[in-house]
Amino acid sequence: MSYYSRNYHNKQQDTTLVGFLLGCLTGLVLGTILGVLVAPHRGDITRRKIAHKAETTKDNMVEAMEGQLEILRDKGDRNGDTE
Repeated sequence: MSYYSRNYHNKQQDTTLVGFLLGCLTGLVLGTILGVLVAPHRGDITRRKIAHKAETTKDNMVEAMEGQLEILRDKGDRNGDTE
Protein backbone atom coordinates (compact mmCIF):
# COMPACT_ATOMS: atom_id res chain seq x y z
CA MET A 1 0.00 0.00 0.00
CA SER A 2 2.81 2.41 0.83
CA TYR A 3 4.45 1.83 -2.57
CA TYR A 4 1.21 2.58 -4.41
CA SER A 5 0.49 5.81 -2.54
CA ARG A 6 4.08 7.00 -2.95
CA ASN A 7 4.02 6.45 -6.73
CA TYR A 8 0.53 7.93 -7.10
CA HIS A 9 1.57 11.04 -5.16
CA ASN A 10 4.65 11.64 -7.39
CA LYS A 11 2.55 11.25 -10.53
CA GLN A 12 0.06 13.83 -9.22
CA GLN A 13 2.90 16.30 -8.48
CA ASP A 14 4.35 15.81 -11.96
CA THR A 15 0.96 16.46 -13.54
CA THR A 16 0.53 19.60 -11.46
CA LEU A 17 3.98 20.88 -12.43
CA VAL A 18 3.39 20.18 -16.13
CA GLY A 19 0.03 21.93 -15.98
CA PHE A 20 1.58 24.95 -14.26
CA LEU A 21 4.42 25.21 -16.78
CA LEU A 22 2.01 24.77 -19.68
CA GLY A 23 -0.16 27.55 -18.27
CA CYS A 24 2.85 29.85 -17.93
CA LEU A 25 3.93 29.15 -21.50
CA THR A 26 0.40 29.73 -22.81
CA GLY A 27 0.16 33.02 -20.92
CA LEU A 28 3.52 34.15 -22.29
CA VAL A 29 2.56 33.36 -25.88
CA LEU A 30 -0.89 34.96 -25.63
CA GLY A 31 0.53 38.04 -23.88
CA THR A 32 3.13 38.49 -26.60
CA ILE A 33 0.58 38.11 -29.40
CA LEU A 34 -1.88 40.51 -27.76
CA GLY A 35 0.89 43.01 -27.03
CA VAL A 36 1.93 43.06 -30.67
CA LEU A 37 -1.65 43.31 -31.94
CA VAL A 38 -2.80 45.98 -29.50
CA ALA A 39 0.35 48.16 -29.45
CA PRO A 40 -0.57 51.65 -30.66
CA HIS A 41 2.84 52.40 -32.23
CA ARG A 42 5.97 50.72 -33.45
CA GLY A 43 8.66 50.03 -30.89
CA ASP A 44 11.01 52.82 -31.97
CA ILE A 45 8.22 55.41 -31.79
CA THR A 46 7.17 54.17 -28.36
CA ARG A 47 10.77 54.33 -27.10
CA ARG A 48 11.10 57.91 -28.39
CA LYS A 49 7.85 58.90 -26.68
CA ILE A 50 9.00 57.34 -23.40
CA ALA A 51 12.39 59.08 -23.63
CA HIS A 52 10.72 62.42 -24.40
CA LYS A 53 8.29 62.02 -21.49
CA ALA A 54 11.15 61.08 -19.14
CA GLU A 55 13.15 64.13 -20.24
CA THR A 56 10.15 66.43 -19.77
CA THR A 57 9.45 64.97 -16.33
CA LYS A 58 13.10 65.38 -15.33
CA ASP A 59 13.08 69.02 -16.47
CA ASN A 60 9.88 69.69 -14.53
CA MET A 61 11.33 68.10 -11.40
CA VAL A 62 14.54 70.13 -11.67
CA GLU A 63 12.54 73.35 -12.08
CA ALA A 64 10.35 72.47 -9.10
CA MET A 65 13.37 71.69 -6.92
CA GLU A 66 15.09 74.93 -7.97
CA GLY A 67 11.91 76.82 -7.07
CA GLN A 68 11.75 75.17 -3.66
CA LEU A 69 15.43 75.90 -3.01
CA GLU A 70 14.87 79.52 -3.95
CA ILE A 71 11.93 79.76 -1.51
CA LEU A 72 14.04 78.21 1.26
CA ARG A 73 16.91 80.60 0.53
CA ASP A 74 14.52 83.55 0.67
CA LYS A 75 13.14 82.37 4.01
CA GLY A 76 16.68 81.89 5.30
CA ASP A 77 17.67 85.38 4.17
CA ARG A 78 14.62 86.90 5.83
CA ASN A 79 15.27 85.04 9.06
CA GLY A 80 18.89 86.13 9.02
CA ASP A 81 17.94 89.83 8.46
CA THR A 82 15.55 90.00 11.41
CA GLU A 83 18.07 88.83 14.02
